Amino acid sequence: MGYDLVVRGGRLVLPSGVISATLGVTGGRIAAIAEGLLDGDEVIDAAGRVVLPGAVDLHVHFNDPGRTHWEGWGPGSRAAAAGGVTTVVEMPLNCLPPVTTVDALQAKLAAAAGQSMVDYALWGGLITDNRDHLTALAGAGVIGFKAFMSHSSTEEFTHVEDGVLFDGLQRLAALGRFLAVHAESNAITQDRTRRLQASGRRDRRAWGEARPPVAELEAIHRALFLARQAGCRLHIVHMSLPEGAELIGAARAAGQAVTVETCAHYLALTEEDFVRLGPVAKCAPPLRDAARQQGLWEAVAAGKIDCITSDHSPCPVEDKTRGADDVWQAWGGITGVQTLLPLMLTEGHHRRHLSLEQLAALLSANPARIAGLWPRKGAIQVGADADLVLVDLDRRWRVEAAWLQSRHRQSPFVGRELQGWVERVLVRGRTVVRDGAVTGAPAGQWLHAGPSSPHGAT
Repeated sequence: MGYDLVVRGGRLVLPSGVISATLGVTGGRIAAIAEGLLDGDEVIDAAGRVVLPGAVDLHVHFNDPGRTHWEGWGPGSRAAAAGGVTTVVEMPLNCLPPVTTVDALQAKLAAAAGQSMVDYALWGGLITDNRDHLTALAGAGVIGFKAFMSHSSTEEFTHVEDGVLFDGLQRLAALGRFLAVHAESNAITQDRTRRLQASGRRDRRAWGEARPPVAELEAIHRALFLARQAGCRLHIVHMSLPEGAELIGAARAAGQAVTVETCAHYLALTEEDFVRLGPVAKCAPPLRDAARQQGLWEAVAAGKIDCITSDHSPCPVEDKTRGADDVWQAWGGITGVQTLLPLMLTEGHHRRHLSLEQLAALLSANPARIAGLWPRKGAIQVGADADLVLVDLDRRWRVEAAWLQSRHRQSPFVGRELQGWVERVLVRGRTVVRDGAVTGAPAGQWLHAGPSSPHGAT
């Protein structure tokens, strides 16, 4: 039997282990995994390379429509592709209008059409005044919903207090959908911020002091309690604390449906890096101390954290540099989708000896399951989309601004030496990155949740 595409000679990272085998691809999907030779119209020689499933990044902000000058679907998706991320799940805020109505969802789909190099799914939002729109958004194909428990940094995407949060959770439970929460206490962070600013503090350490661990832990505890009472599945985004993993682990052990992500920057940077690098490394929750970072890695290795995301949140350079002498003035977000996989290969696999199968679960399979994209996305297996990343696992290289595909080429990882080079990337069997360079026209597809199957996407 002839295939459209054959990938031979590589080490395939499957859910069951790493094997030397040949892939046959037909119609953009994996049709065969065989030890022997297969014939294909196109043959890719993967000798000496590891073949990973494309990463699924649950947490990106492309800011389009409305703030395209911050990023846009074109630059954002090219950055994803260049880093081996073949599916993104794009957040409902930082665009104008935010995705809190079906009309806003349609505006975002129009912005993405013909622009994305990678496949994409979309989050809907829960804010103070859109609860009556949740049913329609769910029916229109968002994979889940996002809410902020503290100020979101944009006035149009309002944070929710407990009354709206609990009612939203109840409504989503009835719809069979789930809620992702930014878990930081608004009361604690706002009070700390006001007092620090009133005292004249503008230094970098003031940012972390304004958003202490207790603010994150209190919000996680409260979100878990309210979701349990509502019977709604919960997802905690960008968790920065090992103590949070313990809280979530206890809830899971008691039978609660809850998942959690951390981000590459919490695993690769500490608060001391923020003091050294400045606003380019400002994020919320803030970077933590080295001991907590070590605890977070231990939680990852122990399987207490489901997935690792980028929380890619770019902005114009001036929105960072204006905070050089006044930390409050800088935008709080890190440009990170392109460095997600290379960073985790370096810090997770090479430095801390996580297996390639573990990394594939954290970066591909688990986020695909959370988003309802499994088994189409997330693994190298027969029937799945041929989303593949060929990696030169041993190559050492340095992140340079010129390599970045984002509209504004800034990153806290510029100048950092990494090990593991993303050489070639395929989305549904189509090469979008060759020799590390993005190639071809955008052909990304929208992966929408069907109204009759709330946890499955088409």
